[in-house]
Amino acid sequence: MIQKLLFSAAIAATLSAVGQALPQPSPSVHTEQTVGLTDITLDYSRPSVNGRTIFGDLVPYGSHWRVGANQNTKVTFSAPVTIAGQTVEAGTYSLSMVPNKDMWTVILNTKTDMWGVDGYSQEQDVLRTEVKPLGTSMTETMRLNLENIRVSQADLVMDWAGMSVALPIELNTMELAEANITAAIEESPEDWRVYRSAANFYNQNDIHLATALTYMEKALSLKDDNWYNYYLYAQILAKNDRIKEAKKAGMMAIEMGRADAAKNNAPFNYNDTIKRFISEL
Repeated sequence: MIQKLLFSAAIAATLSAVGQALPQPSPSVHTEQTVGLTDITLDYSRPSVNGRTIFGDLVPYGSHWRVGANQNTKVTFSAPVTIAGQTVEAGTYSLSMVPNKDMWTVILNTKTDMWGVDGYSQEQDVLRTEVKPLGTSMTETMRLNLENIRVSQADLVMDWAGMSVALPIELNTMELAEANITAAIEESPEDWRVYRSAANFYNQNDIHLATALTYMEKALSLKDDNWYNYYLYAQILAKNDRIKEAKKAGMMAIEMGRADAAKNNAPFNYNDTIKRFISEL
């Protein structure tokens, strides 16, 4: 019995040693970024230069590269996107590249369970596009990131070993937003906040300004004792070239804001901002 117990203890100790956490030379990364209304996720491993010549040597020109280390790099889109004029449906794809001196080929492929690019088939590509690389400051550890983020666009950027490659991604933000606005109004037709949020979105992006005005008028019909409603109304009136009414709505916002602040013996912090807005009309 004692021998059995000792044997069991030895096995347990061995398994414990095998399972111990140890640092990895190319640590894995999971990063998520919402761009507009689309979630983009990156999963990859980050190799380091460690004094080596990377492109043209460790990663030969013309070779198919996993964009990282270990398993294939993956990118996930929560909604359809457009890259190089091609629609890429929502889903998860392996990301790989073929580096060359002048142009790099960027590839998205539906096979996502590869070790590196072993098992890759071009027949499963959903995207192949050429991107011009740019020289940049030295990046010791490879980095993938989303840069130059705007409402409907972002760049997927790879930086490593003095080289940078940017893949522009276009997002269907406006189309998704329109669908969300329609659904919200259908679900809560008497909620003033739904109309104000829609009007504010249009105002911020300078689109559908006539519709934004209609939505703000509806919001005010449901909630006419909110100073910010009048300030937003004033901004949208001005963009619809109704300046006299915009000034009047701005003064109403100031009066209501001051009254609200006075209840708490506090100054109205937006007073000067709205006065400046009115003076500049």
